[in-house]
Formats: sequence, C-alpha cells, structure tokens
Amino acid sequence: MRNPPFRYLQTLQEHFVTAPSWFSSVDGLGTNNARLPATGASLTTNQDGKGTAFQRWFHFKEAFSPSFVSAAIDSLGYRPQHIADPFGGSGTTAITAQLMSIDATTVEVNPFLADVIKAKVSPLSAEKLRHAAADFQASLSGTRSNISRLSHLPPTFIEGPEKPRWIFPLTVARHLSRYLTCIDQIADVDTQRFFKVVLGAVLVECSNIYVNGKGRRYRSAWQENQPTPKKLDELFALRFNTSFEDVLRFEGRPRSRINVINGDSRTALAQVSEPIDLAVFSPPYPNTFDYTDIYNVELWVLGYLGSSADNARLRKETLRSHVQVSRPYDSPAKSSQLLAQTIEALNQQKERLWDSNIPAMVGAYFRDLEIVLEQCQRLLAPSGKVMMVVGDSRYANVRIDVANIIGEIATAMGFGSVAVREVRQMRSSAQQGGRLLLAESIVELRG
Repeated sequence: MRNPPFRYLQTLQEHFVTAPSWFSSVDGLGTNNARLPATGASLTTNQDGKGTAFQRWFHFKEAFSPSFVSAAIDSLGYRPQHIADPFGGSGTTAITAQLMSIDATTVEVNPFLADVIKAKVSPLSAEKLRHAAADFQASLSGTRSNISRLSHLPPTFIEGPEKPRWIFPLTVARHLSRYLTCIDQIADVDTQRFFKVVLGAVLVECSNIYVNGKGRRYRSAWQENQPTPKKLDELFALRFNTSFEDVLRFEGRPRSRINVINGDSRTALAQVSEPIDLAVFSPPYPNTFDYTDIYNVELWVLGYLGSSADNARLRKETLRSHVQVSRPYDSPAKSSQLLAQTIEALNQQKERLWDSNIPAMVGAYFRDLEIVLEQCQRLLAPSGKVMMVVGDSRYANVRIDVANIIGEIATAMGFGSVAVREVRQMRSSAQQGGRLLLAESIVELRG
C-alpha cells in the first residue's frame, strides 16, 4: 500500500477482517512446496459480509470475502501490479484491489452485476450524490406513473385481472415506473448507475417473492401482506443512505485502474493484454442451477432484459454449469482420468438422473474452465499465480470432485505447481438428505 492516509488505514481495518497467514507448506498434486492456507473456510464465504463496506450495497450470497482477496494478494510475496477476476460477481476483487491501490480487471457476464461493480469503483463524490439526491426527490414528486415502461416484463411480474400470482402489486409497479423515469433523467453516467443499483437492491424486498438457492419463491401469506409504494420509498432511502455512507467514508481512497468488462469470461479475457500477477476468482459450481435466475427480477425491471431472446442469449453466455438452455457440449482438450471416470459413472446412472444431458454438461463445464485457465495462463506473469474457490456437486450419488479434476487438467496444461486444499463442507440438496457431503476447496496454480 502506497502511503495511505491514517484515516483510510483505520477505516479499512474496521471493515476488513485480518487475513490469516497463507504460508503453511503443503504438497500439491505431485508437486512440492505448493503453498495454501491452513484454513480458509471463513474467507471463501461472505457470511459476515452484510455489514462490510461496499459488500452491503447488494446481498450476494455466493461472494467470497474481501479477506480472501487480500490474503491471496499477500500470498504472492510481492506487491502485484495487476490482478484479474474472470467471474466478478459482487465485485469483491475489484473493490479490494482498488482499496489496496492495485490495478485490476474483472469480467462479469450479468449486466446488472457488472453495473454493481462499476458503481462501487466509480469516482463518485459525496457532494455530487447529495445534489443528485435532492434533484431526484424533487423530480420524483412531480413525475406521473407510466406503466407502459414495464410492458416488456413477463406476465407474472405485475398484478392483473385473472392472474393467480404476481411479483409486484399494480400500485408498486406504477411507483417503480416513476423511479425508472427519474433515473433516466440523471445526466451523469456514474450517478445514474448508482441510483439504478440502489433501486435494484430493494426490488425483491418490495415484491411478493424471495430468492434462495433454488430460485424464486412466493412469500408465505403474500396475498395478505403485499408491499406498498411507501415501503419502496422507505427501503430505497435506507439503501441509498447505506451506500452513500460508504462513498463518503472512502471518498479519499486510492484510484487505481479498475477495468470492468461485461461479457462472457470464456471470450472476454481475450480483450486483456496486460500481464497479471494474480487471477483470483470463484466460478459457478456445476450444480445445474442457472445463476441468472437469481437476478431475474433486477434484470427485467431495470431494463437489462427486454425479451425472451435477451434472456436466452444471457443464459448462453454463462458457463455450461446448467442444462436450462440448449447448447453444444464438448470436453476439455487436456485429459483428466478423474473426469473420465466421473462421466462414465454418471452415464451408468443415466436413468436416475433428472436430465439426460447432465453427464455431457459436466464435461463441458470443465472445458469452459479450461478455456478460462488458458487465458489466465497466457496473461500470467512468471512469478504470478491463479487462486480459485470451487465447489463439488453430486448427481445420483456420483460426486463431481471439481478441485482435483481441475488439478489434473491444469497439470496437463503445463502449470508447474498445482495445490488443492478443502476448506469446508457444504450441504447437499434436501433430496439427498441435506448432509455435509460436498467439498468447497481452494485450488492454487503457478506457471
């Protein structure tokens, strides 16, 4: 860190958990002197992130902690010039790098989440936001609702005659249209994005649904307890103030170069030419869950999706970790004996699988990760490394040992040092008893 002011150091300490030592020696897959942390479970989850600066702007269950990024940086043994995250998510890598005055590139396929990241790292000032908030409030009070702004939404989104279910009551939908109109009127791009992200952060709370690991669900007794326009106003104001507080507190933070690319990580990394000292990321897990479903409400209401074709296109740009959209399946170019055994075992259990494409999907998932690793390998500085958080899946009692399959592929790709450490056990689905059966692991690769 280049001589940061004392106030910044103090604030950073308040919000970032102290990282443990990352220099306990372990043996990798047939290699020596690979280094991984003795423990890392608390770092690979964002369980304590609700109160952390910038992390609290938008609830993101799948995020790893800022301490994981700072610990990965520390483990290099030198100060990096440039780091990358091919799966940006909530922007943990990007904002942590910025706070530590390190240049970073992050790729995020979801356009709403890409804007969340951009909003966190953009050069907003508290004074600019104060003026914008006053103008926005005045504009909102004089703006008429225009429900046609939401005419592109799927039929289940807005209350209507003979609809058995709806996500938003008509009164809330009309009020949302006023918010969207006022946001569109904000001239400054960074300020407009900030307001858009704040609105996106409260949409689900102002609806009849909630989102969990299985997607969208209606709240219990939702018909009798529907949200109101007043609730939208209150939650928007609360979230705005929370996010504004972080902008104000970190207004003097370093301004390193943070490049946010909205695109498919399998192809977007080809746009990067500057060498990287560290690639740190967590890809989607191969659990046949389409992660775009989690952000379905934000994507549609905020206008990132305008049609079913837009939705299908976005799904196809995500990793082949699910079977919700038809795509070609291919296998990794490099061999992995463990992957071959796993796919053979899945094919033997094909009649028990809920979708016959699952074995092929598993193979394609590792091909996608191989493509990402090929780009990381191209960009990696001689003393740099890749640090991944990955999680297992299980189908018909066949375990997908993600970390060790990646380890075998990486070894075949020519990475000189490959190390794997399991950091925690995750619960399987309720259909499998909800037991702790699935490993979450850190994979470390060096050139």
